[in-house]
Amino acid sequence: MIRLSSNWTLFLKIFLPVFWLSFFGGFALASFVSDEIEVPYFTSFSFQWKIILFIVSGIIFFGFTFFRLKRVDGDDSHIYISNYFKTYRYEIEAIKEIVIYDHLVLKATHLYFNGKSSLGRKVIFLPYMINLKEYCDANNIILRDYKREH
Repeated sequence: MIRLSSNWTLFLKIFLPVFWLSFFGGFALASFVSDEIEVPYFTSFSFQWKIILFIVSGIIFFGFTFFRLKRVDGDDSHIYISNYFKTYRYEIEAIKEIVIYDHLVLKATHLYFNGKSSLGRKVIFLPYMINLKEYCDANNIILRDYKREH
C-alpha cells in the first residue's frame, strides 16, 4: 500500500484546529472570568463579542477547508480513504478521475467517483505528488491538472 495524500493532512485536519481552538477558547474563557477592575478592555462586552465572533468564524473556516480533507492510500486493486475515524475501501474502477487544483500555498486534489459513494461523489485531499503520479500511471487512472487546462 502506498500513501497518496500528504502528511500535512493530519496536521491541518486535526492538530491545527485543536490547538487553535484551545488557545483562542482559553483566551475567550479568560475574558469572561477575569476581574473587570484589573483588565477593563479585556473583560468588556464588545471585546467578548469580538472574540466569540472570531472563534465562530475560525470554526466555520476550518469546517469548509481543512475538515473536508481525507487521507488517501492505494494498493494494486483498491483505494483506501480515511477521515481518521473510519476507513473506506473502493475498487480502482470506481474512480472516474483525479484533478489537481493549484492554490497559492497548497495543491488540493479532487478524486471523483463514477457514481455516488459513502463519501459523496468527490473526495478532497492534499496530494503526495510523486506517489500519486506513479499510482495513477500504474493503474490507468486519469490525472488532470486543472491549471494547465484552463
